[in-house]
Amino acid sequence: MRKIILSILLGLFLCLLPGCSIQPLQVVLVKGKSLEGRAGIRLIDPNNGPYSIKVTRDDNGSRHYKFRIDADIKQENRWRIKYHWLYYPLTHIAVVEGQVGSGRKYPVMLDSGGALPVILVHDIHVLENKLAIYPFQTNKGHRGSWGLCHLPKLHIGEMTLVNWPCMYREKHAELQVFGLPIAHDEMIIVGLPVLRRFKYIVFDNTRKEVEFSAKEVFEPDKPELWGQYPFSIEVDSDNNAFLFVKIPIAGEEMELQLDTGSGGGLLIREELWDKIGEKIHSPKLKDGTSFSFCGRLSCKKGAIKKIQVGHRIVKNAIIEVFPSDCPLFGKRDQELLGMQCFRDTVMVLDFERNLMWVKNNATD
Repeated sequence: MRKIILSILLGLFLCLLPGCSIQPLQVVLVKGKSLEGRAGIRLIDPNNGPYSIKVTRDDNGSRHYKFRIDADIKQENRWRIKYHWLYYPLTHIAVVEGQVGSGRKYPVMLDSGGALPVILVHDIHVLENKLAIYPFQTNKGHRGSWGLCHLPKLHIGEMTLVNWPCMYREKHAELQVFGLPIAHDEMIIVGLPVLRRFKYIVFDNTRKEVEFSAKEVFEPDKPELWGQYPFSIEVDSDNNAFLFVKIPIAGEEMELQLDTGSGGGLLIREELWDKIGEKIHSPKLKDGTSFSFCGRLSCKKGAIKKIQVGHRIVKNAIIEVFPSDCPLFGKRDQELLGMQCFRDTVMVLDFERNLMWVKNNATD
């Protein structure tokens, strides 16, 4: 139990204060030992399943990996599972509990902002579950720190992801006290390319539950009580997927990237803040930093007492404002919409109709 609690606390550090370096307690990214050749870790044969793997080189000699595996979702009926008992109350991100095969259980993040067409694990997941691996190589032919691994089954309640493409990294985060590790991150990340295989997913933040349906379409009770916002999913040349929803913010129609793996509210650029900041009674934003896949970024942040998001009024929404050239927004220059804006309502991703449904509270 002590190990589980410490691992969860580390997960909360990663969600709330990732990259922090406050002595004597700190979170650090640790490179594990090479998985290749470790006891009990088999190598995947690219010519003899479960993956079909093809390696090509471009004109510059860079390696490119193409792989295929027969993935499936096993689910009889739509069903619900509770959010992880500790992650949601403190972070608002969509985390549930999953089980690898018949073995260990881990927190699983349902991350619509996760673009990669794979489930993401790290070296300790591989070691604890003896997953077979296929290490990627660098352009110079040396073994890299990434690779494919075979995850036969990931159970999430009554649903099972079978033979889903899975990638590992030979690094993991550790919680350390005076440089001594006391816990490691256990999060498995399931991104948008997996989530979109369902007909719909309900994020019921009032009951703190998630509902999955692989076969039945979403039929709302009392449709007049729901706001509907169209979304599109764009897939790039590497099969990375991005979900963009059109929704009014403070009366301005916007297209934002929806990120259920973010416990924040709005992450926007300065130009957009200049446009909507005049329409709301906003506090003076303070200088701060925010951590993302790009690393630690400078921003201005604050809590907005009231702001219109769609047809609802969201109270005490956290907003982070970044410079125009911030790498966070990528090629699309798209601002982000996080789960804090839906913390007291029900939000549905309807992949059959490409709609986001948001239940309007009776007082809205």
